[in-house]
Amino acid sequence: MSIKKKIGLGVASAALGLSLVGGGTWAAFNDTATINNHFAAGTLDLQVGKSGNKPISFDLTNLKPGDNIQRIFTLDNVGTLAIKEVLLSGTAANFEGHGDSTRDEFLSQFEVNFMNVDSETSQWQPRQDVVTGDFTLADLINGDVSDIASAHVVNGKINLASIAAGTDGRTGIPVDPDDKDDVFIQITFKNDSTKKANGEYVQNKYMDDSVNFFFNLEATQWDGVHVDTNHGNGAVNNGVQNSADGSNMPNPRTEGSATHGQEVND
Repeated sequence: MSIKKKIGLGVASAALGLSLVGGGTWAAFNDTATINNHFAAGTLDLQVGKSGNKPISFDLTNLKPGDNIQRIFTLDNVGTLAIKEVLLSGTAANFEGHGDSTRDEFLSQFEVNFMNVDSETSQWQPRQDVVTGDFTLADLINGDVSDIASAHVVNGKINLASIAAGTDGRTGIPVDPDDKDDVFIQITFKNDSTKKANGEYVQNKYMDDSVNFFFNLEATQWDGVHVDTNHGNGAVNNGVQNSADGSNMPNPRTEGSATHGQEVND
């Protein structure tokens, strides 16, 4: 074979080899699929309202020692998530003293005689006692909860949501069944008959004092629940949320599933 033929054959072989490689990349089969997912968070929404037509706030002037005032306000869950706790704390501002008193001394004159919350134990909802001792507004703003029932203390704050399970075994403020919890409070301006050496009452120094006082409420969620591979899609059931407390993790198969409250079979 001549040199020209050998070279020509080599070029043809090279060209054929390139065409085979190119043809391999063009001839692959392919298919794709997509799993569509949707995640939507619920809402945690606490509404504080009136119990009937009664006022809910303490906004009073011209007070004197011995006066006591009662108020009732209602805690209503208007969100889509069950509420585990409603934590109460206090703050104060704009104190005006007209003697030798301080803000905390003035607030210590206001004793919380009782603070009762719905107990969920029956249809007429007998009330639980939150205050167990000498508790004042000064204690509330300073986070002193030593005279609060221990079951109602959470992270140094007062829990106003029910801690007693109702007939359905649930505590807190669920979404379903709809539940409104009343909080009943009485505050008394202490009447101290102690006198100073000059015959004046020691409480005289509080005359004309004033302060703005705030009840701060924080609603908390229940612990997250486990939705495993056997559970369907849909709204995560509030019946489950309203009992998951970190130590107890209910099974959605037995308490209503993650599929719009319907039962799930294995």
